[in-house]
Amino acid sequence: MPKLNAVLMAVLAVALMAMAGFLVLGHSSAQEEGPARAQRLIRKLADRDGDLRREGEDGLRRMGPAALGPLKEASRSADRVLAARAAKLLQEFQPPAPAERPSPTAE
Repeated sequence: MPKLNAVLMAVLAVALMAMAGFLVLGHSSAQEEGPARAQRLIRKLADRDGDLRREGEDGLRRMGPAALGPLKEASRSADRVLAARAAKLLQEFQPPAPAERPSPTAE
């Protein structure tokens, strides 16, 4: 019985280490996925196919603030069409400017 307990404890320890490894590796690959995904979506912005452009726009909108860096970079692109589309999306991420209130003395 003690040998069985030792074997079970060893198996459990190995399983826990493997699970921890999967969690760590899965987390780092998800972090790497963000920039790579953003670049794929940015490339779609410059595509001639309107459906692909919309797919790129929608995907970048869903990424939210994570897309800001790649969009800023794309807005400075030598490709004017890509730069314009990226700049348009960047404007959507900007908070609206507060409305100007008339001064109380300007009546």
